[in-house]
Amino acid sequence: MTVPFRTPARRHAFTRGNFRPGPRVVPGVIESTDGEGVADPTPGLQALIGAWQDVQDDVRTHGNPEYDEIVLDCVRRLVADPGGDRAPLWVLGLAMTLPYSGRRPEGVFGAVHDALDRADHALKARPCTHAEHPYEDGLDDPPHYLEDVARPLAQGDTDFSAIGWTGEQWACPRNIAGLARVGMDRMVPGSTADVPARLSQDAQDTLDRLSSVLEGYGFDAYNEIADAGSELRFVTSDGDRAGGALVATAASWYALSGVVRERWVLDDLIETLEEVPLDALDHPCAHGDDGHPGLPGFLDDEPDRPAIADDTLTLGVHLGDDAGRALLEQAGIDLSLWLCPRFTAATARKTLSELREGREELFGHRETGHLDTEFLRADGTLAIEPFTALFDGRDESARELQGIWAARRHAHAADDRERTVLFLTAATALRITHPGPAIALARDIRTLLRTIAETPHPRTCAHDDHPALERLDGAALRHLHAPETFPAPRPGAEAFGCPAHLAALAAAGVRDVDGWCGKEDQAPSPRPPAARPGAK
Repeated sequence: MTVPFRTPARRHAFTRGNFRPGPRVVPGVIESTDGEGVADPTPGLQALIGAWQDVQDDVRTHGNPEYDEIVLDCVRRLVADPGGDRAPLWVLGLAMTLPYSGRRPEGVFGAVHDALDRADHALKARPCTHAEHPYEDGLDDPPHYLEDVARPLAQGDTDFSAIGWTGEQWACPRNIAGLARVGMDRMVPGSTADVPARLSQDAQDTLDRLSSVLEGYGFDAYNEIADAGSELRFVTSDGDRAGGALVATAASWYALSGVVRERWVLDDLIETLEEVPLDALDHPCAHGDDGHPGLPGFLDDEPDRPAIADDTLTLGVHLGDDAGRALLEQAGIDLSLWLCPRFTAATARKTLSELREGREELFGHRETGHLDTEFLRADGTLAIEPFTALFDGRDESARELQGIWAARRHAHAADDRERTVLFLTAATALRITHPGPAIALARDIRTLLRTIAETPHPRTCAHDDHPALERLDGAALRHLHAPETFPAPRPGAEAFGCPAHLAALAAAGVRDVDGWCGKEDQAPSPRPPAARPGAK
């Protein structure tokens, strides 16, 4: 499902390729605060616009005296003549720099808000003939496209066909007044009327952070995923509960993808979803058993998880936010289906089940005793043919379990040949996982790898080269186990069992598993404490 409504852009400004760490020199900056002595801005308009763009692009800076002066210069120009011919350009400048000025103290923040308010009062009652205006689309964050509006406006150009509106519509006093109101509402949510619905800042921040994690850019991915949907612990409304359940569901797909290496992340998600009163919500509704929407990849098993998780996250954040629900309604989405308590209960129950099962798959103890009857003969020795038949199979889950069984069996093997086969099988099980082995898989295999790596072994051998582990197959294992019965399937197959080669594989395997899963086998780690403000 692709959510059919517009959401603010979430790309960092410096990905645009024009990030500039410092401001340009701005000609004609005003020194006066009362409008007197305002220089003719015409010669420096393009440089001014470039300076505004610099302030907008430098998303990392929260306080810079030069940036403050650029913003305040624009404020003074607008205050000097809030209804004048250049007012559209000054309002655009303040809108462009809003991501910066909106985070500044009162001296900048309040001055910007006051200037925008003056422009709104001076322009909103002016007559116009337009049925609609660009401000009704709201403002992206950051509003990059405004540079493409300001530059032609500064030149008196009216050809705006490339961005879907005319220059006349952009410069219309009512549009500029509307843009000023949008800016004020961004600074103080709910402070102005007649502005487009937009997500609350908290909801937008949640969407930005979790989207970054799902796309692989999160800097604190474990905590972000563990906290997803945490408002479910406190909410009572259908919207907040439905939204939280969908956000947690989107996060669960990431948590179960294999990239999370600490159990507490899944534990926290599970505890969050356990706050949903499933029995109280799961009662008959007007939609019937088949009338609820399905989450692609969740309720109907579509495989394309990353894009679906992002869509589900976006929908969940909007459902949990008053303005977000208004945006959904404007897009024609039937909220009664998505807010239905029974649907929320079904979503939470399914996600809980997957998280609990996945937690055991990733971190729990995997039982392998039942494989004894399949892989051992009556005398207790390895049944090589059924064992290697599974090794050659395509069932990766069964292959992983076989690897754990082989690692546990190794200490009880009948002879060196059987130990060689078991070791190679266990080592190979680590290579077929993506993005790396689960803790439950690596735990026993790493113990075996360390044992082999630490056992004295010859450092040299008679082989010129050793075959890559990826070339190992059942035929080679059968030959290593019983060379008198199974001829070598190809030249050099016996080199798989070379003691020096096995030791090298074990050492490399330990390094790999330590990199994937941490250096020590240990009990599940607790959630790390939150960093103190100012801590380094």
